[in-house]
Amino acid sequence: MAVLTVRRIRRLGLLDFSVFDEVGTDPRATVPSLMIASGSMMMLSVGGWLWWITSGLGDSSAVLLKSVVIGSLFSIALWLAWLVVVYVILQRVTQSDVNVERLVRAAGMATTPLIIGLLMVIPSISFGIGIVAIGTWVITTHAAIERATGISGRPVVIANGAGFAVWALAMSVLATSTNQIAPGPFLAESIWEAVTTYDYAQIVINS
Repeated sequence: MAVLTVRRIRRLGLLDFSVFDEVGTDPRATVPSLMIASGSMMMLSVGGWLWWITSGLGDSSAVLLKSVVIGSLFSIALWLAWLVVVYVILQRVTQSDVNVERLVRAAGMATTPLIIGLLMVIPSISFGIGIVAIGTWVITTHAAIERATGISGRPVVIANGAGFAVWALAMSVLATSTNQIAPGPFLAESIWEAVTTYDYAQIVINS
């Protein structure tokens, strides 16, 4: 099964979206797909952490625990919430019978592009790489939903967009100046909050 999973990942890298059809109908792919989802999200988190330490921002051990360990767990939980949103919206909008197991298997495989997040270690383009990884993930998830449910068009756009919004907004809330519990490019938001909070405090003091 491990060899088959690697082959499927390779095919997905070549934009062969028929992989989602295979995974969706293969009960043996449930655990591998969940493992891929967990590993891919951790890779995005590791990429953000590597950016953090190579940027000389300090406190690398604390960020490792918060972003890579805790942040990855939150990311996985919120990804499942994303799929719940997709399921509920598609059920209500299309009145179709959505197979949850197929959806989870296909969507798990669709997280593979997050591995690109490891390249956030590259200076100057770190943030852009993180955005590309997440953006590609959204696109492959859209394809996975279509293949797993047999639904296409506007309902999938709405459902996938709403699910992603839940994930992204929650990640944004988790990234604060004191608790960097968010993966990849969301770590930059913690820096932004620290800077803006400091600037606001200086304005208050000076006034």
